[in-house]
Amino acid sequence: MDAKDVCVEIENDAFYSKFLDENIKPLTGETISVTDQVTKLALGIEKLGKTLEKQVLAKHNDLLTQASHITDLETTLASVQNQVQNLLKGAEKLQDRIHIPYFALENQTIMLERVQTTCNLLRHSTKIIALWNKLINVGDHPAKEAIILFELDELIGDYDFAGIVLLEEVLKEVESRRKELLTNSIAALQSSLLNGDKTKLLQCFKVFHNLQCTEEQIRNTVQNILNELQRDIATSLNVQMVSIEVKKSSSGRVAPGKANIMNAQDFKMKLWDNIEKLFKIEIYNGCAKVIMLQNAINELHAIGNFRNITKNFWSNLLQIFSTELEKSPQNVNQSMEIDYPKLLKCFNDLLSKLKYKDLEMNRSSMMKWENSFLSKSLGKLLEPVRTMWHLSQVPSMDQIDNAIRVIAEALSISLGDKQLSISLANSVAKSIKQMNMEAEQRLSMDSDVAQIIESPTSSQQKNADLCNSLYYFSSQIKRVLVNMNTMLPAESIQIVQNSLKDITSMPVLQLFAESIKNSLYIILMTMHDEPDLVRADDPMGKTLSCSPYMKELQQFVSRCKDIYLSMFQEKSALNECCLNIAIACIERFIQHVCNTRPLSKFGRIKLQIDCKHLEVALSPLVNDVSELGDHYRQLKALHLILEKTPQEIAKSQSEGACLPYSLVMMFLFSHAGPQLLAPHTCAGWNIQKLMQWLDTHKNEKERLEFVAGALQRYQNHVRQNQIATYDEVYPVLIQLLEEGRKHLKK
Repeated sequence: MDAKDVCVEIENDAFYSKFLDENIKPLTGETISVTDQVTKLALGIEKLGKTLEKQVLAKHNDLLTQASHITDLETTLASVQNQVQNLLKGAEKLQDRIHIPYFALENQTIMLERVQTTCNLLRHSTKIIALWNKLINVGDHPAKEAIILFELDELIGDYDFAGIVLLEEVLKEVESRRKELLTNSIAALQSSLLNGDKTKLLQCFKVFHNLQCTEEQIRNTVQNILNELQRDIATSLNVQMVSIEVKKSSSGRVAPGKANIMNAQDFKMKLWDNIEKLFKIEIYNGCAKVIMLQNAINELHAIGNFRNITKNFWSNLLQIFSTELEKSPQNVNQSMEIDYPKLLKCFNDLLSKLKYKDLEMNRSSMMKWENSFLSKSLGKLLEPVRTMWHLSQVPSMDQIDNAIRVIAEALSISLGDKQLSISLANSVAKSIKQMNMEAEQRLSMDSDVAQIIESPTSSQQKNADLCNSLYYFSSQIKRVLVNMNTMLPAESIQIVQNSLKDITSMPVLQLFAESIKNSLYIILMTMHDEPDLVRADDPMGKTLSCSPYMKELQQFVSRCKDIYLSMFQEKSALNECCLNIAIACIERFIQHVCNTRPLSKFGRIKLQIDCKHLEVALSPLVNDVSELGDHYRQLKALHLILEKTPQEIAKSQSEGACLPYSLVMMFLFSHAGPQLLAPHTCAGWNIQKLMQWLDTHKNEKERLEFVAGALQRYQNHVRQNQIATYDEVYPVLIQLLEEGRKHLKK
């Protein structure tokens, strides 16, 4: 059997495989007997033995070769071992040759170091004694004494002089003199800060600088001031101490039944007295000391860079104040929230009194109380607005005055603090927005709010009353802003003014304006039905009056102003509305006049009279018609062209007349014969359709092309019918068309 097969057989055998495990355990648990086990093991050993014999016989040449190689290897290893032994012996000899001189050199170095140390000790001792003698004779010059003591400290710190009897007393005296000088300088620093003695303060810092302890002394001094202020702040905010002082001051004068109210009032007054005193005395004195300290150090450039002493102190002071206020009882915190502007005023007055550029109010430390104050202020501002609308549909003047008073108080509270003023101005703007929103929600938008036939309806009267209330509210706030103009920041005024821009009567007035304009358009439309415009008789020597439609227009405008527009009190909005109506009326009048056909000489004179009476008709709306600017000048220009020939009109137009070329050309069609049809007649429109088109096509180029179309049609008509001559107005129209197009290109 092959050796490999024997190995596989043993590995796979259940009995033999147990002997292959590294952790061999007794086989006492086997079911076969011990004798059988021994027999089976002997059989297995015998198989392995035979297999090994076969392997040895098969590989005997290789085994012999390997055995001879092992002998050679052992010989080589023995040789190497001898060489290693020789190398170790040589290394030991080399070590001895190196160590002996090294140890000798080391001993000499130690001796030299000790000699050098001894020399340095002697040298330092000599300098220490010399400086000590100099220190004894320095006299009353702390700065010089500090320099000598610092040099002595440097020398003494370099070596250990213990055991040198000569220096024992000197070292003790040096340490004593240094402590005494430092103690005296610290005391002098405190007294100079207290008395404001800048000269003495400078001397103290020269001493500290010479002793190399400037930073430490600055830190300790500032910290001591902060600690004292922290105690003062805690004492001022101590509710128990305040209550005791209140009871002492109010004993024997509080009436029965009013003790709680009076105690609360007295407590509040005493608390704020303590806080104001704290800022005026303790905090001011502490800040003044630090500023004096900063100024003194800034003068002594040589002692180092300490530019942020005051700034850091102020930041720490604000944090301490905030922390102590946070720890104070609820009633103290409530007083701070309610009267937060007083607290800001204390800070601002303090900064104003100190007049130091690096100090400014960091509001982040006071943000809790500021936010609470602003929240309550907003509630106070919104309350009267909500109340007045809750009680009635239209607020009374007294209710509005109450809201104005609250707004004025809110703005005046912030005087002296720009940021608080801006924050309160934003709150005021919210109350104004609330007022406007409440009014808008109550404005009636029923179908009858713009009627101008009957007397004003209840809805129209209510709308007018709402607009007048808003106008009164807005005008009173503007008056408050004018009174406070020099005291309030420009940003606060701008915020409030911007919030007032949305308050106007124009939306409601615009409804009336549209109704009035539509009625005026209807009245002006009847111009074309007037028989006088086509009368053939000569008007010379006759006394003529305005047309009936113009009389109706005058009565209508006067009635609308007296009955409907007079309900509104906002003059600026009312004037704007009236100007809008007047301008629309003039524009429509000019358009109708320019498109009236046929038109006789009598009719032109009649229209001239109507032009003059239109100014009278619009006088209830506009005191001075000349305020209408270009529209007034166009009305005057229309009055002039009514009496001119087409050639004269063309000449005046080329010289710079006020009327647009398109309207002048439309007017000239009234001078032409029946063959030269008006532009709207060519389009198949009636006069009403023409007015609608003019309203939606205000561009002069479009209007000129509209007229040009009628001229082109007339030209085609002449050619097709082989008419010998053109209408005498036609060349004038062509000339004006060319000039109008050139005018547009400029």
